[in-house]
Amino acid sequence: MVRYDRTIPPGGVGQVTLQVNTTGYQGKITKSAQVTTNDPRQRQSKIYLVINVRTYIIVEPGTKILLRGTVGEDIRRVVSIRATDDQPLEITKVQSNLRSVIDYKLNRKDDSHQYELEVVSKATERKTASGFITLHTNHPKKKVVKLSVHIRIRPELEAWPNKIDFQEGSQTGSKSKESKRVLTIMNTRGKNFKILELSYNKAYFQVRSLGQDDKAASRHKLEVVALMDQLPEAGSNSRTS
Repeated sequence: MVRYDRTIPPGGVGQVTLQVNTTGYQGKITKSAQVTTNDPRQRQSKIYLVINVRTYIIVEPGTKILLRGTVGEDIRRVVSIRATDDQPLEITKVQSNLRSVIDYKLNRKDDSHQYELEVVSKATERKTASGFITLHTNHPKKKVVKLSVHIRIRPELEAWPNKIDFQEGSQTGSKSKESKRVLTIMNTRGKNFKILELSYNKAYFQVRSLGQDDKAASRHKLEVVALMDQLPEAGSNSRTS
């Protein structure tokens, strides 16, 4: 958050305050703010705030756990947890609001007060979700450690965009005879594939490949043409394929 105390007159002095919420951060972080003035020689300048955030319990590589991959893959992440002081750390309980889509296992390392938390995705289909894993500890100054978890599991073949909207008419109210959109089909693992057949309603749409149909590639582009004069009338001026 940035704020300044007043408009600064020529030759005057004012204060610009940068305030940072360090929740969830650890280590060195840098934040900046851009200052805009009416000085014709230097209308814009940047000010920086560099902070070294110390925490009683450190989580490595960080408190944000990203589970990203493709359906069918083994998607897991491991974080280590330890105290930064001489306090003997005990993790007494682990909770999560994502138990339906993740599994997790807490292991103590070699009879020490260091832990490893392994988090595994259970998703068997396309899934996007965010939540938390909460660690309860015996540390007198850090009773709770919250880890954010972000899940994005994609199918092996994905279309973008996954919905095509066609708009008919114009500002003058005229009705166009056709409307074109481009659809990209991609393999999220980067593997090559071929499109062998296209099935669609030929009365309302025309679809053609923008590449070579018999050539394997990790992504293919299709041109989708809506025959606007052929589409059935509806209460809305929007048509979707």
